[in-house]
Amino acid sequence: MRKTLIGILMLLVTFQVLSKTEETNTKIDGSRILTCPYCGAKKEVLNLLSGNNLGQVVWSDNKTIAPMLPRVSFVQKCPQCGGYYMMSRQKNDEFSGNPSSEKGELSYQELKEAWAKLKSLPDLTQNEKTAVLMMQVWAYNDKYTRGKDIPIPDEEKTYFKIIVDDLLLLDDVDELLKRELLRETGRFEEATAPLNTFDSNNGILVEAKKKFLKCISTLDTKPFIVLGDKKDISDR
Repeated sequence: MRKTLIGILMLLVTFQVLSKTEETNTKIDGSRILTCPYCGAKKEVLNLLSGNNLGQVVWSDNKTIAPMLPRVSFVQKCPQCGGYYMMSRQKNDEFSGNPSSEKGELSYQELKEAWAKLKSLPDLTQNEKTAVLMMQVWAYNDKYTRGKDIPIPDEEKTYFKIIVDDLLLLDDVDELLKRELLRETGRFEEATAPLNTFDSNNGILVEAKKKFLKCISTLDTKPFIVLGDKKDISDR
């Protein structure tokens, strides 16, 4: 099955492709109009025409922060009825000439609420499931672990493990990313074994492996930076 959620290896390919457009300015072409499937309310979000990867940061949990390539959230919340819906379910491509920078980003708590509703959809695809689960991984790390050292409630640790366990069962999650998710949930022995035989001449991957193994040796469960620098981060 073709992977639809890429791991560290494919992120490197993405980085190389984006590097070709470093001189392209970020351009917004009006806005995209979304329609709530529950109440029919409309909302306008960012419609990006072009951008560049300057200041891009890639984390080990696959989160990419690229200030000049802003992304609209895959899951949206209706401002009228509060219902949650996925961009993949929009039936029509509707646009407006009015420029908008709205991305519809959701908090960690909102993503948990969204998943509680969306996971029961009878026709939920594996791609959609993967996307919403990974969004929760990123939001959890943003709130508790990404460059932070704060206490994490036990109930949140339990919920995070449940989300990770669901991801580990999916075929479209890269094997390297699965190892990283195991590390982030403290299952260090399971995370390490496949990497002992992993070899690469790519300098970035070699450094990523070193960081990964160092985290294992210190029992560190926090995500780390694979590409870029913390000083380039302007949006979490």
